[in-house]
Amino acid sequence: MKSSRIAALLLAAAISLPVAAESIAVVNGAAIDKSELDAAVANVVQNSGGKVQDSPELREQLKNSLIGRQLILQEASRRGLDKQPAFVKRMDEVRAELLRDALFADIAEKANVGDAQIKARYDEMASQLSGTKEVHAYQITLGSEADAQKVIAQLKKGAKFDELVKTRSIDPNAKQSGGDMNWGNLSRMEPKLADALKAIAKGQISAAPYQSPLGWHVFKVADVRNAQLPQLDAVKPQIARQLQEEAIAKAVEDLRAKSKIQ
Repeated sequence: MKSSRIAALLLAAAISLPVAAESIAVVNGAAIDKSELDAAVANVVQNSGGKVQDSPELREQLKNSLIGRQLILQEASRRGLDKQPAFVKRMDEVRAELLRDALFADIAEKANVGDAQIKARYDEMASQLSGTKEVHAYQITLGSEADAQKVIAQLKKGAKFDELVKTRSIDPNAKQSGGDMNWGNLSRMEPKLADALKAIAKGQISAAPYQSPLGWHVFKVADVRNAQLPQLDAVKPQIARQLQEEAIAKAVEDLRAKSKIQ
């Protein structure tokens, strides 16, 4: 009877105690919790795109990595490196960055951007693009107006635009891109550039070089079309992010407006 009572008391005591965390290793007295290993495994599996799966071999490898990290951290602390001014300053900077990101995430969440707001912004964008034109253009970028004029003359004599892009353009990406500027909406371009492209008929090249901070440009307009807005579902994430960024910008402006800044 007495032993039964003792057993009951021990069981009650065990139930009342908090559940101890499960350790995968103890390094110089510091325990590495299994949850750390689980998180590391999940991160590797997720980032592998399905190429890596949870396995005993992966867990052993990551366990050794966690042990190595703990040894490094302990040695750095033993040497007092965490007390050095440069380290403390960097930690303060990292903390400030993390706090900023946390605030922005909180503002974005509380902005509660919903489908109605996204649809309203989409309709606004569609209205702005209505009746506008888009051009698909290619360019050869030259270092001087004289060089650009020479290229125009060569094109008029029958030279191939795509060949001159590769041999004459000073754009470092020209050989890979072929000078492709992709589709651009004329109403959203810098006005002088839009005017230059408007003057070029479909399938034609520049009559005169166009100057920008990057150099002198010779254009070829491959196609022209009415402005097209992607389907709502395709741009929904981008619009939501834009609305959240606007909410963050407004919140920061409001903070500045009601703060005393000397």
